[in-house]
Amino acid sequence: MSWFIVFLVATVVSFAGSIPPGTINVSVMQLAILQRRAAALSFAAAAALVELFYAGFTVRFHVFLTDSTNITEYFHVIAGTAMIILGILNLSSKTKASDIKTDHQDIRKRNAFTKGALIGVANPLTVPFWLAVTAALEKQGWVTLDGINLYAYSVGISVGTFILLLVIIQLGVQFRTIANNRLIVHTAPGILFLMMGLYSYYNWYLTF
Repeated sequence: MSWFIVFLVATVVSFAGSIPPGTINVSVMQLAILQRRAAALSFAAAAALVELFYAGFTVRFHVFLTDSTNITEYFHVIAGTAMIILGILNLSSKTKASDIKTDHQDIRKRNAFTKGALIGVANPLTVPFWLAVTAALEKQGWVTLDGINLYAYSVGISVGTFILLLVIIQLGVQFRTIANNRLIVHTAPGILFLMMGLYSYYNWYLTF
């Protein structure tokens, strides 16, 4: 599989996965609303770099797991279960952008990068999320993680996050409308995760 296809899939999935309201994208939105675009860009760049670190760790851990014959035998079940859990969490989530409280009135360009990095590091749930998504994507044959593809996938995740944050900077307060749309942010991804999980179980069933 072409490294560019892997990069593109990772970028698109990361972009979509970064839409649900969280501390990072809401912080970038608030900085944009406050007309602090330079600070918002620095904050977004730092968050994307941290995402690259987490993505690299996740992919390496995923490769380690798939190299284990005992785990590989049940990987369809593991990936399917993770997808179903993510689907249920999305469908049951009621989080809105307005529910997330942040205080970035004092952020300037010089310290926005540091704060963006710190907030990114404080979001370790990125690892289990990408571990589940990566397992599902690989099992569906949408990506392969060998050779240069491993790096293309990790970089794609970071780039997807950064592009979404750039879009938020452009949208400003309009992003709040999108982030509060339950159908776009929670229902559609939740259904997709459930379908991917069930399909993974179906593939596991076919192995018998």
